[in-house]
Amino acid sequence: MEYTGFFEVQANPDKKRAADIMKISRRVCSFFWDASPKRPHFEEREGQADMAFEILDDIKNDQHILVEAGVGIGKSFAYLVPLLLRTNQGGGTIVIATSTIALQEQLMRDIRFLHEQLGTRLRLVLAKGQTNYICMKRVEEYQARPDAKMPEELAALIADGYQDRAEYPGDLPQGLWEQICVKQFGYRCRKCHRRCLYRDMRSELRFSGGLVVCNQDFLTAHLLRQSRGLGGLINESVKIVVIDEAHNLESKVRSATTRSLEQARLLTLIKQVQHEVPAEMTAHIQGEVNSAKSAVRAFFKRLQEQVRRQIAESEQDMKYADRFFFRQDENSLALLRDMASTLKRLSESAQILSTLDLRRGDSGNAADDFYETADALSTLTNELHTNLLWIERKGRALELVFCPRNMRNIIRELYFEGNIRTVLTSATLTNTTQGSLQDMYSYFISNTGFPLDGRGFLSEPKPSPFPYDEHAMLYYCDDLPHPTQERGAFIQAGVERLVEILDISHGKALVLFTAKTDLEEVYQALQSRDLPYQVLKQQPGPSQDQVLKEFRDNVDSVLLGTGAYWEGIDIKGKSLSNLVIFRLPFPVPDPIIEDKVSMVKDGLMEVRVPEMIIKLKQGIGRLIRSASDTGIVSIIDPRLRDDPPARYRDIVWSSLPIQNRTTSLEVLSAFYASLRLDGAETRSK
Repeated sequence: MEYTGFFEVQANPDKKRAADIMKISRRVCSFFWDASPKRPHFEEREGQADMAFEILDDIKNDQHILVEAGVGIGKSFAYLVPLLLRTNQGGGTIVIATSTIALQEQLMRDIRFLHEQLGTRLRLVLAKGQTNYICMKRVEEYQARPDAKMPEELAALIADGYQDRAEYPGDLPQGLWEQICVKQFGYRCRKCHRRCLYRDMRSELRFSGGLVVCNQDFLTAHLLRQSRGLGGLINESVKIVVIDEAHNLESKVRSATTRSLEQARLLTLIKQVQHEVPAEMTAHIQGEVNSAKSAVRAFFKRLQEQVRRQIAESEQDMKYADRFFFRQDENSLALLRDMASTLKRLSESAQILSTLDLRRGDSGNAADDFYETADALSTLTNELHTNLLWIERKGRALELVFCPRNMRNIIRELYFEGNIRTVLTSATLTNTTQGSLQDMYSYFISNTGFPLDGRGFLSEPKPSPFPYDEHAMLYYCDDLPHPTQERGAFIQAGVERLVEILDISHGKALVLFTAKTDLEEVYQALQSRDLPYQVLKQQPGPSQDQVLKEFRDNVDSVLLGTGAYWEGIDIKGKSLSNLVIFRLPFPVPDPIIEDKVSMVKDGLMEVRVPEMIIKLKQGIGRLIRSASDTGIVSIIDPRLRDDPPARYRDIVWSSLPIQNRTTSLEVLSAFYASLRLDGAETRSK
């Protein structure tokens, strides 16, 4: 069996390339249609083979491709099979960039399996972030401290060469790990004489080809360096990159181009710079040091005032807010410019004076870091109109954060205008099912600049093969107070409705929130009741893994979460057979969202609704994770009511995978009961 319609060899200069792809197409056909039925635990999935052939077709046509592949399609195999075969033929280095370590490690398992099935032999490199590796220099410094508390088992493993956190057979205290992991890999790290797994991996990335699995942050950093004329982080033979979970691409590129300034860090740099200047010359810069410190303190005092004012004037409870607007009033801008100019003067003086120390051949580390920071701040004040600024709260500290406004242009230049060809895929890329393919992908296209001039191909979305309407039902409310206009009444009524929904499944629920404030209030309300199941809530950092384990093991428990829980949880089976959305995930007032809104005609329909739909699809995707999963989804929010309908009502409903819906708790309860065989097990179809 052959899928030759896509690959007719045309009369063009690259006949060999077309012929090679024709050969690969035969192998792809054999894998998905001929051999798969003979493999145990394999099944033919509609859309999977089509996606694989579309990717090959785009390689032949030298195009980028954007493809939404629903949960259960098997998108990883759909792109891995053709790309492994192509690379094995000498098609250059391929990079697969994801959003999470868990997905990276899963991809490595898939690739090793496919190597055996396809007979391919490629060099594989798993490039995790630097904080996943031990720094031996930091280990030595930690062990030399009088208060060091390193477990004997960890010390023994390190002595035997252990450096990768994933290989540790147990729980590592996060506080300890942060003191011994790689923190800032740079020029001096490359000259370090100690063995270093992270440095070896970085070297392998630059000097060997094959297949690289990394995160989107690392790939973006590589492309940014290349765009600035610097050496890349990955082998120069990269021809194709795959962006898996591509709905995160904009935020990842924004993160890579974002800088932040924090008062304590700036004051520390000033102090370090002062110490690097020869003792006999410190008097020459004392005045500049004092001016810089005063300017820094004055500016960050102004940020504190801005945050306090925004909290006091907000119609919403911002107790747990992390991000605030930077108001560019006359006084705030004057303080920003004064801080920038005083830091710039001090940095220039420190660069000169620190090089006069004959014991060093160059300026010191702090002087270099300080100069770079001061230069970036000076550039910012000269180009305020091209940057987006905001304030972030990190614990008790505030940061001034800034990034370029033209994110669409940056993504387009990095991913679509160079020599690489990009495959972008995710289960949540479309913001509507109505209209043309360009309409369906419109929000992603507007944010990333995906090309529509023949260099890019929009794939027909591949729907999930899971029987959603047989295995799931969606409940929505039409009788609750408005979530923002009557917030207090909504929370109170929402808790009552939530308890009724949880009673249907006797727990076994994940409840997703858009705001930490809502989560905390609902958690406290549930804790005050004598519920017959345990109520858990999301925890920060590594404690999150323990909470998720407890949720899986304690089948009747209820877990409340926000943030990463909307897309970062994969729990199959009855432990998660009830998914609750507590308030539609419209984006909260945010400098980034408001900047997008300012650039369109209809901010609600062109920004806020698409953002909400994509996140809602991600959240609902937590329920059905396999062909046998069953359960119910509830949306505690009256804004999707039938009468009177909101402007976006029909667009939202048509975009969701579950069309089987009701406003009746009785109907929902009966449906959930029908999914039970003996009152304990979920039916598998």
